[in-house]
Amino acid sequence: MSASRARLLREALEQIGAPYLWGAKGDLVHPYGLRAFDCSGLVTWALMRAGGPDWRATHNTDRLWAEGVPVEAPQPGTLVLYGAAGDPSHVMLYVGAGVVVGASGGGRNTTSISLAQDSGARVKTFVTQHYRPDLLGYREVPGLVG
Repeated sequence: MSASRARLLREALEQIGAPYLWGAKGDLVHPYGLRAFDCSGLVTWALMRAGGPDWRATHNTDRLWAEGVPVEAPQPGTLVLYGAAGDPSHVMLYVGAGVVVGASGGGRNTTSISLAQDSGARVKTFVTQHYRPDLLGYREVPGLVG
């Protein structure tokens, strides 16, 4: 695994337990002192921390799907996207051995730390990338992870 892929995954995995908030891109939530993320916010924050572009303000799941390079099989650090055909609504990072990590369990209504806590919305792992039935496919970030 390349150093950039390893750092991308480390940055994302270090955020396990951080709350999911709709639209959050890794900024600290005061007075809690916690970083908060939505699904694309975690991915773009981890990419930036791994030395890639700062796409937090410009990229959501649609842009990650459209601009990512399609691949048949994921490797550690690959984007895993979910949603209706041609309309991605969720993104995770592939860790390996089927495991994915991402900000999950929330949605448009998860707008506060208390709502995130009540619904279990946070950065977490799943033991299979097929934890949702609407897996669209895999994408690599151009020019970052080799």
